[in-house]
Amino acid sequence: MTTPDMGKVVSIMRDVADTEIRPRFRGLQDGEVRRKEAGGLVTIADTESERRLAEALVDLLPGSVVLGEEAAEGNPNAYDCLNGDAPVWIVDPLDGTSNFAAGKPDYVVIVALTTGGMTRAGAILVPETGTCIVAEEGGGAWSGGRRVSPGDPGTEPSSMKGSLGRRLRERDEVKGVFEDLNTAGCCGIEYLRIATGELHFAHYRGLKPWDHAAGDLIVREAGGRVRHVDGSFYQPGRNHRHGLLSACDDACWKQVLAILRPSIEHLPPVRP
Repeated sequence: MTTPDMGKVVSIMRDVADTEIRPRFRGLQDGEVRRKEAGGLVTIADTESERRLAEALVDLLPGSVVLGEEAAEGNPNAYDCLNGDAPVWIVDPLDGTSNFAAGKPDYVVIVALTTGGMTRAGAILVPETGTCIVAEEGGGAWSGGRRVSPGDPGTEPSSMKGSLGRRLRERDEVKGVFEDLNTAGCCGIEYLRIATGELHFAHYRGLKPWDHAAGDLIVREAGGRVRHVDGSFYQPGRNHRHGLLSACDDACWKQVLAILRPSIEHLPPVRP
């Protein structure tokens, strides 16, 4: 399969963001926000942008199918398409919904394309800044015509900035080791920051494909490393007992893993 022109994909993402998401930013009305059964918020901007993205992406690649976060809610068979023969668009129409609903600009639109269960292309768009990073398998990561790279961080753990969940941040063996630990409340924002060297690492326990498929590819194509704790690669739709560690380069990944591994192994399993 020939990968569709990612420039067209980004144009679709920008158009949907400009018509369905940004006009509602800091302007959500009563009844336009609800809480999902599984937790987390969903807004009218999430559902309408997913609908528009799904229609346009299937038109761009006839015969493809869409796995979207909102359509997958409560559908036990949603992931079956990842095992089929058709190309699959994995869509997070609004990653960082809680930030969006609170009027915070750290939210993104994420689109990835998979075939054979592997991610072949991906893009993450930050609507409020216009920043977009795109990657295709084997082709590097790009933004605005420039190749993206985290550079050479060359730093010790005490100078590293990372993103860890509360359970890890509060472990005694983790406290005080790194310069700063926080979460952006948006996986896509963190993947972009790792790809550009603004963030050194992030560990994720929940591995929903719309949160990670594009970011995983972007960071790897930028020169970073994304692996499970046992060294295996991420594959959309598959969970892992110890989650996923993303870092700006191999050396950082190994340093961080050596520090976090004892704590990670004490964490309870994540609900599928």
